[in-house]
Amino acid sequence: MGLMYLTVIGYMVLMGLSAGFIMHYLIQAFDSKQATIIDSKPDTDY
Repeated sequence: MGLMYLTVIGYMVLMGLSAGFIMHYLIQAFDSKQATIIDSKPDTDY
């Protein structure tokens, strides 16, 4: 019974860590502040 609880808790910890890494890299990839460096805001409004 203890092995079952250990397996489930360990699996949940690994899923949480992998979700955290994925979210970290997605946040870094979709950083909106870098968009103005690459493609600056136009001077005139149309």
